[in-house]
Amino acid sequence: MNNEPNWDLIIQRHLDGLTSEDEAKILSARIIEDDEIRSLYLKAAQLHGALSDETMLLDVESEITTAPSSEPQGASLPFPWPFKNAAGLVAGMFTGLLVAGMVWAIGSPKVEEQSFRIANGDFESMAEGELPNLFPVQFGEWSGNPAEVVKEASGNKMLRFLRTDNVKGDPDGFASNCSVFQLFDLSALRRELEVKPSQAQYSLKLSARFRRDSAPSDSELHKPKVTLRIFLFNAEPESIGEEWPRVVQMAEALGKKSIKLNPGDEAATISTSCILDSDATVALIAVAAGAGFNSKTSIPVGGYFVDDVQLTVIKQPKLPVQVVSQ
Repeated sequence: MNNEPNWDLIIQRHLDGLTSEDEAKILSARIIEDDEIRSLYLKAAQLHGALSDETMLLDVESEITTAPSSEPQGASLPFPWPFKNAAGLVAGMFTGLLVAGMVWAIGSPKVEEQSFRIANGDFESMAEGELPNLFPVQFGEWSGNPAEVVKEASGNKMLRFLRTDNVKGDPDGFASNCSVFQLFDLSALRRELEVKPSQAQYSLKLSARFRRDSAPSDSELHKPKVTLRIFLFNAEPESIGEEWPRVVQMAEALGKKSIKLNPGDEAATISTSCILDSDATVALIAVAAGAGFNSKTSIPVGGYFVDDVQLTVIKQPKLPVQVVSQ
């Protein structure tokens, strides 16, 4: 008879704040001594924290907040994990990791970064004009909601978001943001890491530079934001688009960053990271400009631009994690 504890269940209970002090101590010890359990915990904590974000619960295609005078919407996706107290627990855990990582980096030169080219991440080699209005099914192609490649007077090319839409064409779906996607093949990266076995922890950092100019549609936007997302899947590329957006539940890891830009602000570079699990085969990259409220109607967002989308692999030592019961 297999008496091995159900670590998935224990981890989920802990992330929900339901474990006892003794259970938390046992989990803490196991995380420190077992690489597999540690990786499982970190991945679960990251996904749990991201999915507890209200905007992810409502609609992963849309950057949704509630417009003035509107009632908050309920969750539309049946995520398997509860979310009570998740944000505080995950924030505390990753704050500890961040401090430990900073101390280690100061005392050691062994942190390594390597850039991987995203196809047309700077848009310079792309023809001017609108992108295909569909979810991508092949690696290395930008497509999604209405957006176009434009050339500035300086000759620099960038991507301009045009209007919010529903990339799957679902008449009952939300059209609260303009998201543009690219599928990135992780196979070459995985092969390289497998050739160089290491006790290090790998993560992916996605970054992009956003800009907002004044536009006639500005008065129609309520608390708009730009958003950067990366999802890691162990799946065939075409299956991600077929099951979007519910496929997010199957993500191996994910990262997300949103900021607000006012018209005329200086361009801002933002980044987000996620742990690179060894069995992830596909990264889904998404850049977006959102209207800032729950809508099923297409809205112009022509004042938003994005450029210099970059992906970096970061290698650092696996750090022990102490789980603190709260």
